[in-house]
Amino acid sequence: MKRKDITQEAIRRSSVRAAVASVAIENRSVPVGYVRTERVERLLVVRKQTAR
Repeated sequence: MKRKDITQEAIRRSSVRAAVASVAIENRSVPVGYVRTERVERLLVVRKQTAR
């Protein structure tokens, strides 16, 4: 099989598509224009920091 170089942008787009599909399958889609509460934003920031 011929080697193919993959860019970081292609990887990002692929992961976004996979995440959107996963959310749709689990019926967890967020409506357009939905604004997260401050509490949820803080929770996501903490999770992001501890995930590294």
